[in-house]
Amino acid sequence: MAPQTGQGCALAAGLATVGTLFVAGIGPLSTAAALLALVALAGSWLADNGLLANLVGAALFGAVLLAGVQGASTTTVLAGGVGTVLAWTFAHSALELRDDLGEARSRRLELSHTAGTTGLVAGAAVVAAVLFRASSFELPPLALAALVLAGVALTAALRR
Repeated sequence: MAPQTGQGCALAAGLATVGTLFVAGIGPLSTAAALLALVALAGSWLADNGLLANLVGAALFGAVLLAGVQGASTTTVLAGGVGTVLAWTFAHSALELRDDLGEARSRRLELSHTAGTTGLVAGAAVVAAVLFRASSFELPPLALAALVLAGVALTAALRR
């Protein structure tokens, strides 16, 4: 039996969601938000629902924001932001590939998409972390969370 189109991206979205759960789930509220994202991810795949895929990103962003409020380090907020962007992007990609390609083979496409997107987002996060460490000013975690939200909003605008 051939793998279903979009399954690789869905798996990548699941890994990013679980990763964000472990990074940002430092308290009961942030953990609950990340668990909600995991349930929404499963629902988006099963119901082929893009709105639930949006809920994945919103819930994970909420988890990262709550982690920042609860005193998470800047690095933790940045890592949670990376997971949020990746989970949201891959959740939508999985649905779009399945809708656009139907039963066509997509493993290479999905592998290249997930690798390239992960490299780009992680590379940007590494540059941000290095610049933050090299600077002399302190950036509050909530300000960093706002920057993550701006990145998500920019990505959403570019997808439309």
